[in-house]
Parts: sequence; C-alpha cells; structure tokens
Amino acid sequence: MFKHNCLKKCLVFLLVLYTCYTNIASAHEGHSHEAVITIGKKTVVHLQSILSTYQEVYHHLVKKDLDGIPDLAQKLSDAARQAIQTESKGAGRHMMEHVLAGAEDLKKAKSIQEAQKAFASVSDGLLPFFKSWPNQLKRNELKMCQCKHDGHCWLQSQHCASACPHSADQEKVCTEIEEVK
Repeated sequence: MFKHNCLKKCLVFLLVLYTCYTNIASAHEGHSHEAVITIGKKTVVHLQSILSTYQEVYHHLVKKDLDGIPDLAQKLSDAARQAIQTESKGAGRHMMEHVLAGAEDLKKAKSIQEAQKAFASVSDGLLPFFKSWPNQLKRNELKMCQCKHDGHCWLQSQHCASACPHSADQEKVCTEIEEVK
C-alpha cells in the first residue's frame, strides 16, 4: 500500500511539473510563431476596443488619409495600457505591450509610410493571437489578409473587399491579396 501511494504521489508530482513547464514554455514572451497566446476574460473588453480602433486606422490607411490617425492611435494606446494592467504576465501581456509600442509610433507618424510601418507593428502584435485562436476571427467578424507582393499581413472586416493598407502610393495598388487561413 505504501509503495502504491508513493508511486501515485510521484506520478502526480511529475504530471504537475510537466504541466507547469508546458505552460511556461507556451507563454514564452519571445516572438515564436508556435507560442500560444492567451488573454484573460478582463482583457477581452480591451481587445475589442483595440480591434475596433485598429479597423478605423486600417480604413484611413487604405485611403492614404492621415487625418484622424493620431486620435485613433491615442485610443489604441489607451486600450493597450488598460489591457496591460489586466494581463499581469505572459504572452498576452507581451502582445499588448507590442500593440502599445506600435500605437505610440502611430501617434508620432508624420507620413503615410511611417503610419504604415507603425500599423504593421500593431498587426505583428495581434496576428499571433489570431493564429493561435482562429475561431476568434469569426467571432470578431475579421479575416487575416496578406499582400503577396510585400508579405505584410493585417486584419480586416469579413464584410469588406480586401484592400492593402501598405500600398506605397495611390497609383500602385496591391492586387495580389490572399486570405490567410
């Protein structure tokens, strides 16, 4: 009986140890494409605000219109800061810190090219979450798109025709856009 209880306790200990190790590994704050990004329930509200504002910035960039982008960038920054407060650690917090950094760069953008670069940074922060949880694309009525020409990825509404927010000028429109599944 003693050996059986000891064996059971050892197995439980090893299982707990393995589980803890895997959670730490999956929430690593690096840029690994294999890391699973999770966020807490309190952060979801802030993510919704980020996504809504992100879509407004997207539409401005498609039109090559800088007007209003600093105000939208401030809204992104505010939502990301609130999300950072609700995500104490891990990959979710790292994602929100990345969004905040991109939003701060977006506020400082003086040209469309600078705004596009900052928008790409925000996108780079958000995309791994949606790659980890593709069902969230449907839930938020979004699709992930990629320009075949320059490789940039972004999120946009499922209800809109695909348009690249990274086109360098209005004469040169990206025509090779694919939806990333």
